[in-house]
Amino acid sequence: MINNQTNTYLMLRLVISICLLSILLTGCGFKLRGSFELPAELQKIYVAGSQSSDLVKDLNEMLAYSADVVTKRSDADAVLTIHKEESENRTLSVDSRGKVRESEMQYSVIYSLAIVDGEVLLDNEALLLVRDFIDDENDVIGRTNESAVIARDLKRDAAQQILRRVQALKVTPVAL
Repeated sequence: MINNQTNTYLMLRLVISICLLSILLTGCGFKLRGSFELPAELQKIYVAGSQSSDLVKDLNEMLAYSADVVTKRSDADAVLTIHKEESENRTLSVDSRGKVRESEMQYSVIYSLAIVDGEVLLDNEALLLVRDFIDDENDVIGRTNESAVIARDLKRDAAQQILRRVQALKVTPVAL
């Protein structure tokens, strides 16, 4: 008898805890990562660019949380075009033997956003991301892996910044 009351009490306590936790998370503005609130006029987006590009893949993946990513330009409300992507590495410092000690990786993107009716919302916007990293001459494999990870992170960061820029747009509905 006492064991049943204890189990009931524990279950009730667990349910109340879960309810309180969900109320707190909702109240603080918690949202799932990757979700962007796009304007209503931009709910069907086509991403134009090299489909093998990591940036285009990231944009399609992130947009899928918030909008319909369409595969045909004719089905879209808006077209996000990636005109140009460039990566560049440069040496920041060398040691006394001429070995590279610190490098910088730059990633730049030029993109545009236009509504299907022809109105250009963003025209040839430029984005430049820069990351520095230390080259350790004793860890050649780690250095190679680190530069690959940094390059991938730069592309993800670029996709997030592009979507935040699109999210911040004030789009006026087209009058019919």
